[in-house]
Amino acid sequence: MRRSRDGVNYELIQTIGDDLTSSNVLKTIVAEGETPVNSYRLNLGPYHPQTMIQFQNATEIEAFCLKCPDNFWSVYFEDPEEEGGE
Repeated sequence: MRRSRDGVNYELIQTIGDDLTSSNVLKTIVAEGETPVNSYRLNLGPYHPQTMIQFQNATEIEAFCLKCPDNFWSVYFEDPEEEGGE
């Protein structure tokens, strides 16, 4: 799926857990041979952040990500690496 932000089109990439928590990334759409860039990220719990109603499925999460206000998105960041404990 695609989402536009600030006049730029991005591809929506989602990782959705069994409990309907999700990590959602907007990745640049580029020409063949170019490298896409992860630009924005939105982590969601299992509840719609504006209504607090539980998401019922991945389609509802996708619909929210495609239409939510731009200020819900953060500049992309990697998850911190887990430290190996002894």
